[in-house]
Amino acid sequence: MDIRKHQLEIIPVLILLLFCLTPFFSFSQGKQANIWYFGYKAGVDFNAGSPPSALLNSQMNHTGGGSASIADSIGQLLFYSDGVTIWNKSHVFMQNGIDMGTTSTQGAMIVPCPGNNHLYYYFNFIWDNPAFQTHFQYSVIDMDLDNGNGGVVTNQKGIRLFNNSSVHLSAVHHANGKDIWVLAHRMNNNQYYAYLVTADSLHHAPVISTAGSNVTGSNGYMKISPNGKRVTVCTIPGVYPGFFESIYFDNETGMVNDVDMVHKELGYYGVEYSPDNTKLYISSNDLLQYDLNAGTPQEILASEVALTEGGTTPGALQLGPDGKIYCAIGGSGSAYYLSQIHNPNAAGLFCNFERDAVDLDGRYTNDGLPSFIQSYLSDPTFTA
Repeated sequence: MDIRKHQLEIIPVLILLLFCLTPFFSFSQGKQANIWYFGYKAGVDFNAGSPPSALLNSQMNHTGGGSASIADSIGQLLFYSDGVTIWNKSHVFMQNGIDMGTTSTQGAMIVPCPGNNHLYYYFNFIWDNPAFQTHFQYSVIDMDLDNGNGGVVTNQKGIRLFNNSSVHLSAVHHANGKDIWVLAHRMNNNQYYAYLVTADSLHHAPVISTAGSNVTGSNGYMKISPNGKRVTVCTIPGVYPGFFESIYFDNETGMVNDVDMVHKELGYYGVEYSPDNTKLYISSNDLLQYDLNAGTPQEILASEVALTEGGTTPGALQLGPDGKIYCAIGGSGSAYYLSQIHNPNAAGLFCNFERDAVDLDGRYTNDGLPSFIQSYLSDPTFTA
């Protein structure tokens, strides 16, 4: 028997077997994050390539804060929201999609029901004036309603998850590549609430972690890293000092752990990670980069590189489907543009920050950008 020939015949079979045994992370293959709407009637479209082109059809008249938008797997708009109103793909109010909640730093989060192409969970916040608190809630959107334009299911609108929340919100896929963790934070304490979305339901019993510092301010973003292993929260000063804090998240269990916590006090607003999860970007009066592989928390803080020299206002940061980070940092007329970090995996100034890289054609950001499930953007390979 020709052993060499036999080995060559086996190799393709082994490759096929390995492919079948490797988890298939379908969330990095689609184009659900290719359409962005935010700020004052601003929007960008990544479907034609990178950099994205400006969109001029938004109905969002946002006075400040974040938003949410989602497309289907081929990049066609489904709906978008400022946390108060939902607009459908025809840019009119979605059926039952008004009076959804309140505006907030991060606006809302849209999470598809795993394995289902027509049901979506919509997470946002509602202001309770008598209690002087913000509460965390969700609604269900069925895209089969209103002749395919979608609608909020009447008896599944504004369902309370917990009271007295901050307005920090992020989402990432479970380690199994199918289910999704949605992470929120309590106000005036240090508790994280992680809710699991599976094919059968949104699990109402959260995984609660006590970790890190008390969050005493509502303004600021929270992001989980694309690989689901770290969470960073930013707050700006109010009655208490602002800070940013980066700690561990376990996307297998939903637990947050503050061992080796990276913490710095000042006023911080936007946060984002490089696609390879090694760099942390924070916006304040400057845009800052930190090397998460530098070593100890003190060494990570010592790795700080300022990418701007003042003249900016704190704004949102968001990783795009093209593997670049887009910045709504404002200042000196920059609100009419998105700035861009071209090579966010690179260290220091080699990341190639460009101010005013994307012209919004007369629209402006109001310092906000849409929030997405972070693992949608974990694959920096971009095809329009």
